[in-house]
Amino acid sequence: MSLHVRSLALGGAALWLAFGASPAFSADATQVADALVAAMQASDNTKASYGAASAAGDDVTITDFAATNANGGTVNIPTLTITGAQMRDEGGFTAAGMTFDNAKMVDNNSNISWQTGSLTDAIVPSAAEIKAKAHVRPFGSLNVGGITIEGGDLPAPLQIASLDVAIDIDQAGNPRDFDMKVDAINIPPEVFAADAQSKAVLDELGYSGFVVNLNVAGGYETEGDQVTLRTFTIDAADVGKLAISGKFNGVSLSKLFQDGNPDEASTNGTLESLTIRFDNSGIVERVLDMQAKMMGVQRQDVVAQTASALPFMLNFLGNPPFQEKVAQAGTAFLNDPKSLTISASPAQPVPLSQITSAAGQSPQMLPDLLAVDVTANN
Repeated sequence: MSLHVRSLALGGAALWLAFGASPAFSADATQVADALVAAMQASDNTKASYGAASAAGDDVTITDFAATNANGGTVNIPTLTITGAQMRDEGGFTAAGMTFDNAKMVDNNSNISWQTGSLTDAIVPSAAEIKAKAHVRPFGSLNVGGITIEGGDLPAPLQIASLDVAIDIDQAGNPRDFDMKVDAINIPPEVFAADAQSKAVLDELGYSGFVVNLNVAGGYETEGDQVTLRTFTIDAADVGKLAISGKFNGVSLSKLFQDGNPDEASTNGTLESLTIRFDNSGIVERVLDMQAKMMGVQRQDVVAQTASALPFMLNFLGNPPFQEKVAQAGTAFLNDPKSLTISASPAQPVPLSQITSAAGQSPQMLPDLLAVDVTANN
């Protein structure tokens, strides 16, 4: 259903409205509106226009703003309000805030609309800066609420309560801090109806649809190229929450964003720590009950049989001490399915190249190399 692509498109629509630099002097409404149009049209074959612009002090209101990109995608904003508008010596302007409510974006037969939209600490650079790909922070924070995604290959609309993004960059333009939250992504049952097998499994588990929350947050320190993933969390109601966190050294975000080459950016990368945790909120019990129904037994019978088979099922790992650790944690989790945590905490950071090599040649050594631990219900 290309939800990731649509999410990026939504973020792109918001990013069209802001870029980065520093304030200089107050602007009138026409200057601000024309600067926004010029920034939009700095991209190849993008056209932008507006109906009217008016000012009240440093606040500017632009009506009937519209933009069309090279692929024919459009953005339409009935009223765009800019507070604290200040023109810049370099061209473009800064703004304390921007609102763009009741807007709509259409791209590749997909429609994305939202009820409320706002930016804080926003900057629109000159067309020359955009063409030169200057490193700038587009905004301090972004909030979009009441989002609807429909059309394309979606069998039914997706509703999203809100999207919140907060970012900060260093002087080199690298993201120093990033926090994105997507709350209440409502995935209706029609999304799964086309696949008979998936629908049958979900029906048996008692799921008709899902409400999912997403949170991605992290930081970056240029010295040592330290990347900290504070959290990558997917939380689905009545299912469970998967949370990943970690710390990496020697991963150059400047190379990643400038060259777009993840292999080169992580050539000197090392893993300092990594944690993967799953908190159950219903999926485990549903799966056990489904298995029990198929076998004609009780849930505790399925738990007992699975727990007794775990040591043999884990023989493929080829690491008996680690297998025992996993079997003990797995048995404890099955008997009382609260949480399961896998953590890697090596005494010294381990080069990513060494991890890749071990995974391909001697995967049974990875648990010892990374000091992997597996625990339940902690």
